[in-house]
Parts: sequence; structure tokens; C-alpha cells
Amino acid sequence: MTYAEQLAIVKEIPMREGVTQVITCPFCYVEKKLSISKIDGQLKWYCFRASCNGRGIYSGRRNLSAVKNYIAGQVQTNAKFQRPLPQITTSIYNHPPALEYLSQVNSLEAVENGYIKVRYCPSEDRVLFYEGDGAVGRSLRAYGPKWVTFGAIPAGVAVGKGQTAVLVEDVPSACSVSRLEGFVGVALLGTTLSYNIRKTLFKYKKVYLVLDKDASTKAIVIKREIGAGLKVRFINRDLKVLTTSQIRTIMK
Repeated sequence: MTYAEQLAIVKEIPMREGVTQVITCPFCYVEKKLSISKIDGQLKWYCFRASCNGRGIYSGRRNLSAVKNYIAGQVQTNAKFQRPLPQITTSIYNHPPALEYLSQVNSLEAVENGYIKVRYCPSEDRVLFYEGDGAVGRSLRAYGPKWVTFGAIPAGVAVGKGQTAVLVEDVPSACSVSRLEGFVGVALLGTTLSYNIRKTLFKYKKVYLVLDKDASTKAIVIKREIGAGLKVRFINRDLKVLTTSQIRTIMK
């Protein structure tokens, strides 16, 4: 779909000044994949799916609210809504389905090595992977949103110990990478490369980016942001289901 066609569609989406929301993408029709914002009169939209070309920026006229903010020097990038961390959680060892899931995605070893804190949330039936003051929760149910973010995770989720970082999309893949000695899996959480993530990468001697083959556009953008030192690898199967020897082969 062309830029003009996309613009005609996004202009029909009701948006208030200073608001960012994630909605069903009107271009690929996948739920909760299009981020759209209206900040200081500028309309931005971006689909998280690599196979969708839904993205663009349109600088329209500022409305009265935007003008007032601009004059007062208070133009704000809208703070993303933060879902509070669940108050009641239990040990994963008290819930066999949680242990089974972690074992299936090669994440249990990372927990046992102390690389990441993982708890089970009974009220939501989710396995929670913690990072700082936030966590990402994987549902064990067959319905509803698969992943939910609690609190703030500004710099992704790093799992492991070593001098080589491997950028991946989700936390289980990062946990799977951490089984390799000297490797740290860094989960991007399906988003673009944030400033905070880029800042943390300076401490590593080598940085790899491992994504699905249909995410080539995303890989090009990230490589442009990091530089020529980034080594890019494309895979047909998720890292979280591969053996350590298979992951080593990919790195080579």
C-alpha cells in the first residue's frame, strides 16, 4: 500500500493530541500491531510486523492544544501506559505447567543459573520474566494476548554472562542463547532498537542480530543504527527450540 493510501486511512482514525495507542493494523489486519501517535501535530504510525509496510509520518497543522503546549515548552512524548506488576505470584516450581513451558523453550537453565528471575502469576495464568522494575508475562492459556508487559522495561531484557551479545525478539530466545558460555541474549521485545538498548551494547565485544527471515527490513534498520560491526543472522526456526550446538552453528 502506498504512503498516500496509508495516510488516507490513518487520518480517519480518531486521535487526540499527545496520545499514543496500539491498535489493530488496518493494513495487515493483525490485532495490536499498529502503533499510532499524534504529538505536536505530527502523526506517526508503525506496524510491528516485519512483513507489513504500514509506517509513515505526516506533519499536519497543530491544533489549539498542541500550540499551547508548544508555546509553553511542554510538548511531551506521551508516556506509554504501564500495567502494574501483579501483587501475588508463586514459585514456578509449584506449578508444573509453568515448568513444562520453560523446559519446552529452553529457558529453565537460565533460571537455575540465576541469569533471570521468573515467577508464576496465578490470577493471569502467566509465566513472568522479570527485568528491573518490570516484567513480561507469557500466557499459558490458549486464548487472549500471548505476551503482556508489566511496569517499565526501557532497555530490553538481557540474559546470560559474557562478552558477546545476541539480539533476539523475545525473552525465551534470550534465555536459550544464555546456555552458551560467554553469550548474553538480549530480547528486543519485538520493538525497534531503543536508545537505552543501544547504550547497553557498548559493553560487549561482539554483537549479533538473529531474526526470522521475514524480518529483513527490520534487520537493515537495526544494522544501520548500530553500524558495520553488527553481525546479522537469519533463521528458519526459533532460537528457543534449538540445541546449543545448533545455535553455535548459526553464530559461525
